[in-house]
Amino acid sequence: LLVKFDKSFGATGRSYGDVSGNRTREDIERRRRDRWNFLFIAGMWFQDLFNYDFRRTERCIIPYATQEGEISFCAYNTGIGWRKIVEKMHMTATLSKWYEQHGRHEIFAGGKSVPLSSTAHSLLVREELVTQDVQHDLERLGIPKNAREEKLWRRRLSKAENEQMARLYRQLVLNEPVEPLVQLKGLRNKTPNVGVGVGD
Repeated sequence: LLVKFDKSFGATGRSYGDVSGNRTREDIERRRRDRWNFLFIAGMWFQDLFNYDFRRTERCIIPYATQEGEISFCAYNTGIGWRKIVEKMHMTATLSKWYEQHGRHEIFAGGKSVPLSSTAHSLLVREELVTQDVQHDLERLGIPKNAREEKLWRRRLSKAENEQMARLYRQLVLNEPVEPLVQLKGLRNKTPNVGVGVGD
């Protein structure tokens, strides 16, 4: 048992076989002869709301340190999510708020400190405009606002481009005839109604 603790903490300085990338064949053989050498595998059950099991969460043996104390890993990272609750409770400040309270860090360029006369900016953000409604000007211009919208926008563009290339391929390479445009004519009657008037 003392040997086992010595391997963990290296109290005596005795070599039990190197396990790093510099190990030799002798290190490998020494580790293989060790009666106490074992591999520990612990399974984790990552649960979602559809298969959440409270009994399994109670049996979790992995302690997790949070700002609220020790919580089991399974309870912290699964289900409804203690993680969200704890992180919201102890949310850190925004970057601008941090700069306001603690000042900015030094800025370096070319290995030299760049002194700033002032860290204040002239940008005026009116809170009532920022928080009153969702931004619609980008939608009107057709500009994506986030990565998902940009991905969908690029997919639509590539789909239209692929359809155009396929049409050109059929026309120029396969020599398929181009479908003629269908002319839609007015639905007006060719012969005017004569003699029909108001009061007749």
